[in-house]
Amino acid sequence: MITSKKTFSKVTACSIMIALLSSAALTGCGTDEAEPAPSASSSTAIKVPFEKPVKFRVWDPLMSTALPIMQNYAESEFNKELQKRLNVTIEYIHPTEGSAKEQFNLMLTSGDIPDFIVGTFGDYPGGRQKAFDDGILLDIKNEIPKYAPDLAKIYQTYPDLLMDVETEEGRQFGVPFLKGDQSIYTFFGGFMRKDWLNDLGLQVPETIDEMYTVLKAFKEKKGATAPLTGSVSNIKNNYFTGAWGINQDHFIENGKVVYGAIDPRFKEYTKTMVKWYRDGILDPEIATNNAKTIDAKFTGNQSGATLGNTGSGLGKYLPLMAKKDPKFDLVAAPYMVQKKGDFNPFMPKDGPVVNNGAWNITSSCKNVPAALAFLNYGYTKEGSMLYNFGIEGVSYKMENGYPKYTDLVTNNPNGQPIATMGQMYTRAFKDGPFVQDKRYFEQYMALPQQQESLKVWTKYAEQATKANKTFRGNLTPEEVSQITSKQNEINTYKDEMFLKWLMGKEDVDATWDKYVEQIKKLGIEDINKIRQNAYDRFIKKFPQALNPQSFNISDIYK
Repeated sequence: MITSKKTFSKVTACSIMIALLSSAALTGCGTDEAEPAPSASSSTAIKVPFEKPVKFRVWDPLMSTALPIMQNYAESEFNKELQKRLNVTIEYIHPTEGSAKEQFNLMLTSGDIPDFIVGTFGDYPGGRQKAFDDGILLDIKNEIPKYAPDLAKIYQTYPDLLMDVETEEGRQFGVPFLKGDQSIYTFFGGFMRKDWLNDLGLQVPETIDEMYTVLKAFKEKKGATAPLTGSVSNIKNNYFTGAWGINQDHFIENGKVVYGAIDPRFKEYTKTMVKWYRDGILDPEIATNNAKTIDAKFTGNQSGATLGNTGSGLGKYLPLMAKKDPKFDLVAAPYMVQKKGDFNPFMPKDGPVVNNGAWNITSSCKNVPAALAFLNYGYTKEGSMLYNFGIEGVSYKMENGYPKYTDLVTNNPNGQPIATMGQMYTRAFKDGPFVQDKRYFEQYMALPQQQESLKVWTKYAEQATKANKTFRGNLTPEEVSQITSKQNEINTYKDEMFLKWLMGKEDVDATWDKYVEQIKKLGIEDINKIRQNAYDRFIKKFPQALNPQSFNISDIYK
């Protein structure tokens, strides 16, 4: 039975509450008592294509890489084909880039809520659980086996997925975006000018000290005015902080929640970054850079290293510079460590479930069985091919059993990049209700430097998984309300102090104790206790989280 809490506790107009709860009633709301989930069966599934046309509306952020050829996903050839196959019409509502939070809140307060909302509800106080409590989202756990049998089969085959899909109360609010293979979990890291390394007779750095040596050589012998460019968030990334065995946020160490920004190891990391900035190997404008200035420095021989994605980083700079400078070459550098042979336990990587791509079903959805039948299509073998590769004979061709993108996608005659054309014909280059296929990634990351970067950045992926440092836990809406304002104040103060230290306006040693004391005054110890309780609850509900397993979901289609 579909459940939806009928308590709209946000301060909104009464008419909005009535609209939300009325739409929830249309879907057949029930009690909050848990019911046993039926086993996956196709006997109750609604067949697609639908006998009569069905229309859905979805709130779905539009990626900037799609803009050169479309202003709305409804214009994509993928969407047109999906609609034709299923006898469905999808109306996409795209927030304007940079104002998504404001438009999200306006949408909710207007009462004009679509059938699906894509994302984690990170802009909603209390997240998805609070949105359920407020009558906005539905609990569809018991409906999935009835109307989405192919997704239910995936859950049965890989039950560990439920750790990231289901709440501790056993609720499910939507369907997930799944990554089908471990090889596509990681796509971010550091990279640098390989041609410069060759000219200087230097090896790719593996340690913090080696990185300093390389960047200093770039400055002194290559005339780089910004040897390492990027943003402040780049240098505070786990790529660097993990070398000290920490991150700047909450993580788990020996079963306990730790706040990295006041750990003594964070002090040592900060002192290193201060030295780097003082010695001129960090971009002097690192606090004010934007994407355009970073690109200009990296392609203008002002910088020799940065952090980024293998697609929009390496995949952007290499083709861009191929004709301008034939010698220009890039190489990935591994996640930093202090000592050679160690591994960085905070190697950032997606898991099989990517919740910011989840399609949540709202209480405005008047036909949940049909909605689930529509969403289930992405988890079928046929749907998986469409979502990942598009239309056979147009965007891909089968070659010896391998779905190979055509030149329309990979070598577009109009000069459009693969990231743009991929969104015209598939959802694999974004996210969605399907299992992302590694064969999409193998072709997207076609350059040898890109393929090598994935090997370099994931070399210690297994060790990082076993280290299991990531905080896991679902905060209740009450807990979220208790910590949000405190954490915001802490984050603001922490970021301000880091910048002061970096720019030499404050001395790290002289002000460290005062800094730690102030963060404690702002309530970090209370936050840690709340997060510890959430972590303990999570482990009690999902003890398998203590021993995370590796698996490849795409195996289900073999």
